[in-house]
Order: sequence, then C-alpha cells, then structure tokens
Amino acid sequence: MKTLLKVGVIVVLLIIVALTMIGVYFNSMIKAGVEAVGPRITGTTVKVDAVDLSPFSGQGRLKGLVVGNPPGFQAERAFKLADAKVKMDLKTALSDKLIIEEILIDGPEITYESGPSGSNISKIQEHVAAFGKSVGTKEVGESKSQKKDPTQKKVQINHFIVKNGQVNLSASVLKGKALTVRLPDLYLRDIGKESGGVMVQQAAAEVLMAINKSVVQSVAGSGKLLGEAAEEAAKGLGSEAGKAVEGLKRLFK
Repeated sequence: MKTLLKVGVIVVLLIIVALTMIGVYFNSMIKAGVEAVGPRITGTTVKVDAVDLSPFSGQGRLKGLVVGNPPGFQAERAFKLADAKVKMDLKTALSDKLIIEEILIDGPEITYESGPSGSNISKIQEHVAAFGKSVGTKEVGESKSQKKDPTQKKVQINHFIVKNGQVNLSASVLKGKALTVRLPDLYLRDIGKESGGVMVQQAAAEVLMAINKSVVQSVAGSGKLLGEAAEEAAKGLGSEAGKAVEGLKRLFK
C-alpha cells in the first residue's frame, strides 16, 4: 500500500513538472513568435521581456513590449508597454480557431516623432497596411491552389481594450523637450468573428491600424499646443528655426 502511494505521488509530481515545463516552453515560444512576426508587421524592431500564460486558466500577461522606431527617426522607440493582460478560451486551444476573450492594454506610452518625410507613426502604419494586403493576397492564392497550411491557426478577439495611454510628441525643433497628450481609450470588439477568424498577422495589423489612427487623431488635436511649444523652444534661434516652426504647424494641422 505504501509502495502504491509512493508511486502515485511520483506520478502526480511528474504530471505537475510536465505541465510546468509545457507552460515554460509555451511562453517562450509565444515570446519568440511575437519577436519574429512583429518586425514583419511593423517594419521595426519588436522586443518582449516576458510572456506568462497559464495553461490552466488561459489567463496571462505580456510584459515589456517595445516597438522600435522606423529608420531615419531619432527617438529611442515608438511604443512601450509595461504590462498587458490576456484571457483566452482554453477549449479552443486545439481547434482551428483560437478564441481570445480579452486583451487589456493599460497605460501604453507612444512616441510620435515628426520628420522631413512624415512621422514615425505614419511610416509604421504604411508598413502595417502593406503587410495586411500581402497576407490577404497570399491567402487568396492559397485558397485557389488548395495549398493552405493546416498549421496556420486563426484567431478571434472578442474584446481589445487600450486605456490610460499617452502620446509623447517629439520634433527636432523642440530641442529635445517632450510634450505629452492623452490617448483616447480604444475599444475594439469581435475581431475576426464574422469571417470565422483571421490569421494572427491580420488581427495584429487591424489592431495596430486602430491604435495608429487614434494616435494621429490625438496629435492632430494638439497641433496648437505643439506649435506654441515649438515657438517657445525656437526663440532666439534665427530665421531657420522660424521656418521649422511654420513647417511644424502645417504638419500638425
């Protein structure tokens, strides 16, 4: 009886260890996946400090997500997120479509940097749009040739929420001074629901497009404030600075 009990304890311990290891490797795979797919979507570097998703509850967190700036811009990054919460439906983990109940991003920090060829956000948005079109074209070709990869899982995101965000405005004429405006809360629902799910890349592209649009609207609404800050920063710098200020005003109208 004691031997049987010992064997039972060992089996339980092995199961716990196995599940723990599955969680560890699963999280590391998610982290690697984000860092691999992210740059293809944004055209910039994408780094994640850690992913912690429980294989028991389906709830998890993504920590330290940083999206770099496109080439030609001076700010250290375009997007920084300390923490995000995710809740998924575990029953769909092995199905053809993964259902994510909620993604909550609280307190993101976005840097909007203007330059001669436009803004860093507009450049990222252009890359996201181009990537979304390329994925759509690829899927059409696959459906016609009947060579669709069965390992490509689709996703459905029921609730995507961004709240308490801020946008740091950056321009060379501000001499390194930061100007911060509030980002309106963003709430998206039923991403991929009507179409029976979308590829992960498409869902990410749709989310990034919505965030970029919100950022641009916030920046446009703060044009007067930014112009005043630029004029203050450019005092005493001569005619060239004055021209830069006027150009900045036109950019943010």
